[in-house]
Amino acid sequence: MSRTSTPATPLASANPSHAGEAASPLKLGLAALFMLPFVVLGLSLLLFGVTPTLVDWARAQQWQATPAIVESAATLWQPGQKGAAAYGVEARFRYTAAGQEYRGQRASLHIGNGNASLYYQQLGERLEAAQRTGTPVPVWVNPAQPTESIVDRSLRPGLLALQLGLALAFGAFGGHLLVRMGRTMWARLRTPG
Repeated sequence: MSRTSTPATPLASANPSHAGEAASPLKLGLAALFMLPFVVLGLSLLLFGVTPTLVDWARAQQWQATPAIVESAATLWQPGQKGAAAYGVEARFRYTAAGQEYRGQRASLHIGNGNASLYYQQLGERLEAAQRTGTPVPVWVNPAQPTESIVDRSLRPGLLALQLGLALAFGAFGGHLLVRMGRTMWARLRTPG
């Protein structure tokens, strides 16, 4: 019994009618429209979420602690889907720097509400208790520009890592697909006929 072998056929030439379809300009254009939002979202998270927080944190490390009187404080709670909730803190406080009185309202480096319920609950409770008792709380004041102040200058690595991870995931996914699409278009342009 003899075996005869047939030569292997490359996949690209197995069905020549579909070989050029994958790289048609219309399909490549539609693919680019699909991928672009991923790149934009990744860059937006990086440029408007992670980077400003890191810059503010680095700047605030040089600021000076100053006692402040809390005029108002509230822990914000917003119910979310499937039992999850978003928390935040609103605060207004006054302090004296370089012999002049100022007012501030920034409670945390992390702007907006977040899902870190324990962090925001503790910060809100501390500020609400200080408001009730009239006890001064330390705030961090920029000595070069005393109008800039913040109650909690600590960096929340978990939230930062989540934002950075999402930025990199979306950006890398969209960027990878855009690079592949660009290579395909370049190869198509260089191929004669």
